[in-house]
Amino acid sequence: MPDAPRDRSILRLAVCIYAPMGLAILWLKPPDLLRPTAWEPLAVGLGAACGIGLLVILGGRVVSRHTGWGRALHRTMSEALGPLRPATILWLALLSAFGEELLFRGVLHPRMGLWLGAALFAAFHFPYRRVLLPWTAFTFGMGLLLGLLTDLSGSLWPAILLHFMVNHINLHDLAQAAATHETEL
Repeated sequence: MPDAPRDRSILRLAVCIYAPMGLAILWLKPPDLLRPTAWEPLAVGLGAACGIGLLVILGGRVVSRHTGWGRALHRTMSEALGPLRPATILWLALLSAFGEELLFRGVLHPRMGLWLGAALFAAFHFPYRRVLLPWTAFTFGMGLLLGLLTDLSGSLWPAILLHFMVNHINLHDLAQAAATHETEL
């Protein structure tokens, strides 16, 4: 069963992480990628974000069920996260999608390019335990995809949608696994 004080402390931590990102974004004055210049690339980008998101989520499920390192990664992340309420998961997914995309694709990507921007995104997700190294590699690949999606659509909205989708669904999965682990004990 999710614990309300734990949820509040996780949300406070997320705000402490993403509020400085917001200040950095304001200080660095990113290009206006939230206002699309053409609707057709935006629509294609949003559709691509949904399709890519489903493939990423399904691929993650296959890896976490059929590989030893995937199972270890999933278990470690679910234990670190713990069970969470759906509202907390929603806020975490929204804060991370908007905060990270505005900073990494909105500010850093135009200044540093696709590869360095993706590397910085991966470095931001650097693990505190060796078992989480595949997560960092995954975030590098996602950084490349999110950057390409931003370049092709001319907007941050597809990257925000993809980031939100992946985080929201995966956080639900991890929180559910954590709740299952607690009941097994």
